[in-house]
Amino acid sequence: MTLSEHGWNAIMTMATLATHTGAEALRLKDIRSQVKVSRPYMERTLAKLRQAGLVEGIRGTGGGYYLSKPAHQVTLAEIVTAAESPEPHAQWLDMQPNTVEQLVTQEIWREMDNKLYGLLSTMTLGSLLKIEQKRPS
Repeated sequence: MTLSEHGWNAIMTMATLATHTGAEALRLKDIRSQVKVSRPYMERTLAKLRQAGLVEGIRGTGGGYYLSKPAHQVTLAEIVTAAESPEPHAQWLDMQPNTVEQLVTQEIWREMDNKLYGLLSTMTLGSLLKIEQKRPS
């Protein structure tokens, strides 16, 4: 698992949706004003999050996006997994190492993947929002 700009923007998108207090769905342009990415980029991010079952979309006038489940039930690992493309280092995890260098590289990537996934699995969107609420003004 990696945490690239795609994963980070997906987390920020989900946080924006989670902090929206209005009764209606949040419009794409309002999400973009918070996350600061291009429209096509945001559309791709939301499509991935929707395919993963993390957000729902409403089409048409008054349409927009909202979380599919409560923020405290969404882990950061779910968000990042939905948003990220296959890892560029995946080749190291699938190959049979022939050299010490390949073996060491494979073990390092495997350990980093496990640690990052483990950490992000323990953090929920809801726990992040509680941190934000405790921040001094």
